[in-house]
Amino acid sequence: MESGKYDICAGQRRIYQLAYKKNLSMKEFSDLYLRSDFCRREFDAEWSRFHLETAEESMDFILPETGGSLKEVTAQDIDIDLAGYVGFMYRYLFLITPYSSAELADRVSFEDIANTVDEATIKGEDLVVEEICMKHGLEYDADKI
Repeated sequence: MESGKYDICAGQRRIYQLAYKKNLSMKEFSDLYLRSDFCRREFDAEWSRFHLETAEESMDFILPETGGSLKEVTAQDIDIDLAGYVGFMYRYLFLITPYSSAELADRVSFEDIANTVDEATIKGEDLVVEEICMKHGLEYDADKI
């Protein structure tokens, strides 16, 4: 993946890690975020200043859209690195497929991505993202990997 696209994925990783630090339910946050107008408007866009903004700046727009429906949890069932990995991989999937973030949330669950973290450590994200596409029947552009 080219470095500019990697930076966009890393930006979404930081958003997920910030949600984790705020003790938000990660699965619930991910589902709401990927379906949010903010994500559609700013992260599904070809270019947006938010691609490279701080996670805090993005979160200032994301949280109001949830209408206060996100619940804080007393204990996370995953760690901060896994939360970030899921965010990174959802953005990577978006960049190589023709699907919106909302469509990806419908087609590939939070758990499905989280369960690939060990493989990614061994094989790398590039091979794993392709395997996710094949497993879920997603069209993708191999030249973008």
